[in-house]
This record gives sequence, C-alpha cells and structure tokens, in this order.
Amino acid sequence: MMWSSMVIFLCLMSVVLCHEKSYINFGGFICPREEKALGKCLKDALNTYIPQLAAGIPKLDIPSCEPLLIRSLSVKQTTGPISVTSSFSDVYVRGPSTMRVKSIDIHAKDHEIVARLYIPELRMKGLYKLKGSLLMIPVEANGDFTSKYRDINATVTIKLGKRNVLNGLDALSCEKLDVNFQAGQVSMDLENLFGDDKNLSKTMNNFLNENWQSMSGELQAPIEEALRDFLKPLADHAFSTLYANDIFLSV
Repeated sequence: MMWSSMVIFLCLMSVVLCHEKSYINFGGFICPREEKALGKCLKDALNTYIPQLAAGIPKLDIPSCEPLLIRSLSVKQTTGPISVTSSFSDVYVRGPSTMRVKSIDIHAKDHEIVARLYIPELRMKGLYKLKGSLLMIPVEANGDFTSKYRDINATVTIKLGKRNVLNGLDALSCEKLDVNFQAGQVSMDLENLFGDDKNLSKTMNNFLNENWQSMSGELQAPIEEALRDFLKPLADHAFSTLYANDIFLSV
C-alpha cells in the first residue's frame, strides 16, 4: 500500500548538475543553488515530470513506477472488538503518479532534503489471510481484497551523505530515507470474509470501514517500511552519479 515512487524524483533532484557555481540543471530546469529558490525550482520541475512516472521516463533512466508491488506484509491487531492476525501479499498499488509536490526544503548544512506531497488517491489490490475475531465472531478467511487511501499528505525526508569515487571527488549518497503519511479516508473490501454468508461479510466490511482509523493505523508502519525498502535502492542509484559538493556547498 501505500504508494509509490512518490520520491523517485526527490532522489533525482540533483540529476545533471551544471559546473557553474550558481545554478543546477535539473531535467532542463535551470535552478538557482540558493536553498529557498532551489527548493521552489525543484518543486516546479518535479510537478512537470511526475505525471509521466506511471509510464516511466527513459531519457532520465526512470522505469515505470506503476503499479508498485508490495510482496507481503503482516499485521497483528488487538483494538476493542477487533482481535486479528492478518497478512497481505502481492499487493499492487496504483495512483502515486497523481501526486503533487507542495514544497521542498533543502537544508544543505544538515545534509537533508524534506519534501511535502499530496496524493489524491492510492488504490490497492491483492490477497489477504485473516484469523481471529471481529465483534466477538470467530473468523478465518482468505481471498482477494481491495483498498483505497484518499487525501494523503506525505512527508519524505532524505538524509544525504558522501562516498569516495575513483576520480578523487566525493559522490552524493542517500544515507537514509523516511516516509510518513496521513490519509484523510481509508476504505477496504475483504472478499469471502465469511464464506457464503454474503450479508455477514458485507456487514463486517461496513464495520471495518466505519472504524478505518484504527485499522489503517495498524497498517501504516508496515506500509511505510515497504515504501522505504522500495525507494532506498532507487535513491542510492540516483545519488551515486552526483558529486556531494553540488548540494553540500549550495549555501
């Protein structure tokens, strides 16, 4: 779940740098290196390219990012009338290419980049297994599931570092990447929840959706971890071709 390559471009935000001290060439956008001006310029550039993420951008070596695939995640929840252990697998996520960058803050002295994003909707589809009790009713089920996360506000924090390269200069590296998000609304449909009893299955799905905040809260940490695992290698690849001084000396 949640969402995908919301930061593929954030990790490419230094992409091909000019040798001039005052400007950075980012995908054809000539951006000033002063922190505030650079952040705004990168935001405008990213919002130009993001709609192309679903299909990929060959000229920047960006592959198609949709759908995002999360192989598996597990959740154990004991909240009020909900006591279940569940697992989700082969989860396909669509919608990250609809995101918009609201702002980018560059903290060169702290070697940090912080981006704030908005995603209208993420749509998920996959397989689930669930065992436990819902409203004191024993349940053990598996099948297909779909889910929607709407009105998502996300913060991506990238910690930059240095590593030595053969030419004697320090290359830029992504030392750490964190994703945190808040959804305005979450809905989920678990098929075959009570086998042939479709009315009970519908009633229980309605109950889960009415209590989506407790359910989505339990899922958030595994999803954010899956996103970090997915995005970190992309960040490593993007920054490995850049020189550290291009960002660290931008102030």
